[in-house]
Amino acid sequence: MEIKKLIRKFCRNPLNIISFFLFIFILFTALFPSIIAPYDPLEMDYNAFMTGPDSQHWFGTDQFGRDILSRIVFGVQKSMQIAFLAILLASFAGTTLGLLAGYFGKWVDQIIMRIIDAMFAFPSIILALFIIALFGASVNNLIIALGIVYTPIFARTIRGSTISLKQQLYVLAGKALGKGDINIIIKEIIPNLGSILIVTFTTNFSTALLSEATLGFLGLGVPPPEPTLGGMIGSGSDYLMSAPWVALFPGLIIAVIVLSINIIGDGLRDTLDPRNIK
Repeated sequence: MEIKKLIRKFCRNPLNIISFFLFIFILFTALFPSIIAPYDPLEMDYNAFMTGPDSQHWFGTDQFGRDILSRIVFGVQKSMQIAFLAILLASFAGTTLGLLAGYFGKWVDQIIMRIIDAMFAFPSIILALFIIALFGASVNNLIIALGIVYTPIFARTIRGSTISLKQQLYVLAGKALGKGDINIIIKEIIPNLGSILIVTFTTNFSTALLSEATLGFLGLGVPPPEPTLGGMIGSGSDYLMSAPWVALFPGLIIAVIVLSINIIGDGLRDTLDPRNIK
């Protein structure tokens, strides 16, 4: 299907267009936070402790007099960076395992899928908590923990698609011509997994953001004072009655980001689904 047709199909739904441009703005914010943020996220205003939204601090200040809007902007950068790298790690590891299990089958499939089933037996947050508690809270450990948690999703998705693709005539023809297994996987299987990987990556990116926020809320994310959205909600939860804006605005931003990514993911799934091609 031509790229122009895919774009037109994606743009048929106005929500897809709105979510796309909203995500572009969020991405710009994450890439260039210093342009958007009005203050240094770590700067304390000793004359503005726990002040509500006003002309100087649009989202108010926290218990240390730090501008919440600025901390949200830099928190978006850190949270999206962690979620993106975690899903990138999960997609690489999961795709590799899924390809090996689906293509070679037999004992290779049995070993890999039993490991994947064991990982699925643990709730994702519990597994991430265990890994972080084992190795300590840091940015790198958080990325690795979330990457491990989301690897089984990619592995099972890619395995099923690989089993279907390896029965296609062009793959069987490649085997008949004497092509090696690695050659077939790289040149025939992987290129046909592109749309599946894009949709899986997009849909799990939003859940990884929520997982990162959850761990930050529990105090197992990025160590303070560096801002993350989940950490801001966690630190502001003690002031919900006296200063609700401290936790409210980071929570709203998470909701907007996740909603926009989910809508884009649904739009991509509908657009790239061959059954919907017209």
